[in-house]
Amino acid sequence: MQHLLKFLNDNHWYIIACVLACSFVFWIYGCESQVTSLLYPEKKINRMELENETTYIIGQAKVKLADLDRQDELKQLVLDQAAIFSQQGSFNPMGLLNTIVTIGAVSFGLNRNQLLRDANKTKNTATS
Repeated sequence: MQHLLKFLNDNHWYIIACVLACSFVFWIYGCESQVTSLLYPEKKINRMELENETTYIIGQAKVKLADLDRQDELKQLVLDQAAIFSQQGSFNPMGLLNTIVTIGAVSFGLNRNQLLRDANKTKNTATS
């Protein structure tokens, strides 16, 4: 017993260093690196979950950009029809019909996107 106590007393720094090194190796290999979530700041996520969130956010941004493009296209169509009407001074029923159908289609698409967003929000809150 005295030999063990003398060995521990003489080599206590080596034992402490060995325990710290083993703890460090366990931490490096055993614990995943985590960061706070972009969507839910109170949650910690790993690399794969962060990639999924960024893909989701980029997808949402693309949907919003497409929505802006549709709105700009609709405005341009209305302005083009108004320019034709003001230049020719005549009424173009097919142009008006085309404008009305386009406005209806865009409105239907916007409403559908809003319903889809609302459904996704309720689904996300139900799973959280």
